[in-house]
Amino acid sequence: MDSPVGLPVGLPEDAPLVAVRRGAVVESVHRGRFVFCDPAGDVLDATGDPGAYVFARSSAKLFQALPLVLSGAADAFGLTGEELAVACASHNAEESHLVAVRSLLEKAGLSEDDLQSGAHPPMYAPAAAKLARGGEDPRPIHGNCSGKHAGMLAVCVHEGLDTGGYRNPDHPLQRRVLELVAEVCGLDEDEVLLAGDDCGVPAFALPLKSLATGFARLATGEALSDEVAGAAERLGSAMRGHPFMVAGTGRFDTEVMGATDLVCKSGAEGVFAAGSTGEWGLAVKISDGGGRAVRPAAVAALGRRGVEVSGDEARPKEDLHGVAVGEIGPLI
Repeated sequence: MDSPVGLPVGLPEDAPLVAVRRGAVVESVHRGRFVFCDPAGDVLDATGDPGAYVFARSSAKLFQALPLVLSGAADAFGLTGEELAVACASHNAEESHLVAVRSLLEKAGLSEDDLQSGAHPPMYAPAAAKLARGGEDPRPIHGNCSGKHAGMLAVCVHEGLDTGGYRNPDHPLQRRVLELVAEVCGLDEDEVLLAGDDCGVPAFALPLKSLATGFARLATGEALSDEVAGAAERLGSAMRGHPFMVAGTGRFDTEVMGATDLVCKSGAEGVFAAGSTGEWGLAVKISDGGGRAVRPAAVAALGRRGVEVSGDEARPKEDLHGVAVGEIGPLI
């Protein structure tokens, strides 16, 4: 990643957020940072450096789906709430996810062959096992980003843009997404740093507090144009109305949106972001990228705003016999 002069893109100041205990001993510690911001970008609460940069990764998918509504493609193709939600998803590749992605593509006159999202086994173990038993190799539709890519392709079809190069950073669609990320998060475009995401489209790095600000604005519509606020409300409503489509069985995003009125999205390398109509956004980053630390850190942080997800913040750590030998829980 480039390191422009004056931008804090080096090692951030962080703090212990989550501990893994085995018996009475702290065996491991995950460090990180989190921040709550209001729609104006003011920091309401923070641990660690809220100004240091972080790649939003899949937490940016709601931003990346905004053109699907703004372009008129969602209306032109008659997309359902489930299809809008899967366009914002990091899905498990369970059957309902695959049905929604295929339907979105078909409505745009496309097929699985048009996806350039790359292939990996389904994130849901039973779905991966079923594919393997059938002797099938994973295809791009099984990748967690296939809904996002289907949505991007639908925009290109609707606007008459090239579908072959839609992943390129200089493609008109990707330029528009960059503009929207900067606009919603309260940044200039040159303050958003780019690199390649695993699925082949641009990944966005920005200050953690800017990601929190962006989610506060997506959830409330404040500080956004009426058009962008309306698109954000429509996508957020689809995600909250169909939380299973955003992730799936056993996934944290589905759990949070099923239990609260938040709109939220996790990202790779220990990122989580959420927005509330109560005038705040949250962004969390686990420094070592450890996914197991995201839930306890995020649940504990949300508790500071009076939001209860479900159950205890700490969860048992079990041995191979199903016996609890410790726990993983927050330090905040």
